[in-house]
Amino acid sequence: MPIEIIIPRLGWSMEEGAFVAWHKRDGELVKAGEALFSIEGDKAVQEIESIDSGILRIAPGGPKPGDAIRVGDLLGHLYPETAVTPPPTVAPAKPVVAASHTPEVTKTKSPAETVGVESERQDAPRVTAGPTISPRALRVAGELGVDWTKVTGTGRTGRIREQDIRAAVTGETAARITRVTTSPGQTKTVLVTGGCGFIGTWVVRELLGRGLRVVVLDAGERPARWGRVIGAGSEDVSLVQGSLLDRELLARIFAEYQVTHVIHLAALLTPACQSDPWEGCRVNVLGTVALMEQVRLSPIRIEGFSYASSVAVFGDEPDHAQSLAAGESQPLTFYGAFKKSVELIAAQYWRQFQIASVGIRPQVAYGPEREVGLTAGPSLAARAAARGESYCISYTGRVGYDYVEDVARAFVRGALETPPGAPVVDLSGEVADVTQIIAAIVAVVPDAAPRLSVSGPPIPAHLPPSPHFISTLYPDWQTTSLADGIRRTVEFYRA
Repeated sequence: MPIEIIIPRLGWSMEEGAFVAWHKRDGELVKAGEALFSIEGDKAVQEIESIDSGILRIAPGGPKPGDAIRVGDLLGHLYPETAVTPPPTVAPAKPVVAASHTPEVTKTKSPAETVGVESERQDAPRVTAGPTISPRALRVAGELGVDWTKVTGTGRTGRIREQDIRAAVTGETAARITRVTTSPGQTKTVLVTGGCGFIGTWVVRELLGRGLRVVVLDAGERPARWGRVIGAGSEDVSLVQGSLLDRELLARIFAEYQVTHVIHLAALLTPACQSDPWEGCRVNVLGTVALMEQVRLSPIRIEGFSYASSVAVFGDEPDHAQSLAAGESQPLTFYGAFKKSVELIAAQYWRQFQIASVGIRPQVAYGPEREVGLTAGPSLAARAAARGESYCISYTGRVGYDYVEDVARAFVRGALETPPGAPVVDLSGEVADVTQIIAAIVAVVPDAAPRLSVSGPPIPAHLPPSPHFISTLYPDWQTTSLADGIRRTVEFYRA
């Protein structure tokens, strides 16, 4: 089947951007990991790498350099390399003129034919009269009972966006909440921030496996990976779309769901923090403070709190001697500095208010559904091997690796078994060279050897000068070996 190429979300607040350029031509073979196109978000231009390999077919009528784009817009498709002549993308239909501005959706007419809704796909009809509204905004309008025809759009060319609909609702918090019925016997409710991401998905899976009630706060919509990783149980998860910085929203979540435990994963990653330190600090530092304040002020006692720190709080390997001599290790990035700040803030919440917490410092997390970022290479290579595809890991060197189920289990135990104080612990993953990753994959899929390769600069080795491993908190802790973790990843994609 062809793989859709869509506009990704570059940050929590991104809804729109501008298309910059394609880096591949229509009909050209694209390899996983190669730069595919560039887009401009709120603050910077970013190259987007292809997650998969295939023959590129650019959608007719797709955006040209400088055109406005929306998160989720379809740009084209990747067809299997084995296809002799991939079918061309269907050309868009000719525009039709709307007869009325009044939405009258029937079983025989689509919203785009009657109300001027902009389709999520490029090949759907577009109207040329009347106000336009994004599909997401239309959905939210229906949920909140808003007459969108009376709303003034603030998007490009007057398009009505989700934020316009929410702004039109008086007395309502700016977030969409999906409620589910829970079993009467369930008393523990765990709030997971950033639960739609890679690690968050596995954390939710671990919590559901323990029979706990889960509510997720995330800027994104319900991800498809929940179905692949969690299965049918993902429908039992309450999802709140919103921002950590919305303190009214946080109070409402804690009250309505009677939150008893918190796992805090939401954060902007290194590239976003480096390109926009202000926004990185707002989300990663102030967002954490907002969450811990709600823990402090919650009318229901919060029984446990765990949060994601990072080995980025440490300096690079060449700095170890100097760091040890000084008795400390300095972060090399804004992201690392923000994570270090969060560790210090958590310690103050214990000192001042006796709010206990556990900080978790994973190394490189790998496993099924890891798809984004430089260090996604081992996971994508395992997937490629399982599918009979080629892949090149685009970095070299030695670094520590933690299997994602271990990482998820660490956050869950940190929240459910929070000791007094504010300890921060390192995960005891396996340090390995990238060539050892390839060898571990080949041990499971021997015929993948000629299709896998390694190329690129050495990866920074952020190693703790004096590790404080998680086993000091939980003596029964067991670590998944690299060989076993790679095997599980390959088997996931073979299933």
